[in-house]
Amino acid sequence: MFGHILVTTDGSPLSHLALPVAADLACKYHSKLTLLYVVPRFLPQVEGVAYPSHSSEEQDLLLAEGKRILEAARRTLDYPGTEVVWREQQDLKTERVIAQEVDRCGAKLVVMSTHGRSGLAHLFMGSVAESVMRQVSVPVLLIQAPERNAWNAVNGSQETRV
Repeated sequence: MFGHILVTTDGSPLSHLALPVAADLACKYHSKLTLLYVVPRFLPQVEGVAYPSHSSEEQDLLLAEGKRILEAARRTLDYPGTEVVWREQQDLKTERVIAQEVDRCGAKLVVMSTHGRSGLAHLFMGSVAESVMRQVSVPVLLIQAPERNAWNAVNGSQETRV
């Protein structure tokens, strides 16, 4: 059914929620599994405004961080033969890089996490997951963050709402 599954990570605890789901699906359908991390562009800020930079030192740090994130995610997946891929964002948005990787690797399913924002938060922050769904021609399985109190327990936070 799903001969090739692409799962994305950004290294956050939320993105790690998609990893076991992808691994379980890959195991069930005997699928090839590709783990993708999109290396962000380094954007230094001056007086609150971000400016693109081509500093190789900063970009090298971002690449090293990406490799660390991918290795941790690969260990979490614990699925034999997982292809580990990192792509640099360059001048493209993250969602466009993900869509290009779907085409490149021939994925038949994308698994990714989403904050599940709505209302003004969604309007102002947008949704990478929603944009990916619009750009790819394969199904996208979204793993949403648990409710706030459950998420705090998963994430190790002591925050509670009164």
